[in-house]
Amino acid sequence: MRVFFVLLRMALGLVFLFAAWDKIVDPMAFAKIIRNYQILPDMAVSAVALVLPWIEVVVGMCLLTGFVARGASLSASLMMAVFLAAMAWAWHKGIATQCGCFTTKADDAISQATFIRDGSIMAVCLLVTLDVFIRARRAL
Repeated sequence: MRVFFVLLRMALGLVFLFAAWDKIVDPMAFAKIIRNYQILPDMAVSAVALVLPWIEVVVGMCLLTGFVARGASLSASLMMAVFLAAMAWAWHKGIATQCGCFTTKADDAISQATFIRDGSIMAVCLLVTLDVFIRARRAL
């Protein structure tokens, strides 16, 4: 079972690294997506567009390597909760925008499939978080 959770943690790390790539390559497009959500004030949008993908990289690398796995898995879970909440906000308000999860391209609109995909990633985050915290507790 230990190997399964290590592989799951590493796969989650790769997901976060993959998710960050397009945002790092095109931060202006990512800023436009963030602005479309209509949650953050305009003066915060550019900063979030520049910093958030690098946080995803750090979390992804930590998950991949196992370095500070508790903090990384908890951060991943919290980020996914915020991402899902932002998408739910936009969906509820009828804002037609791109998800911005894995690409900044126009073909990534928020849909039920997006919620299923991101909800599944959130479930994996929670499983990995639970595993690393339980293992750390048992190690004491």
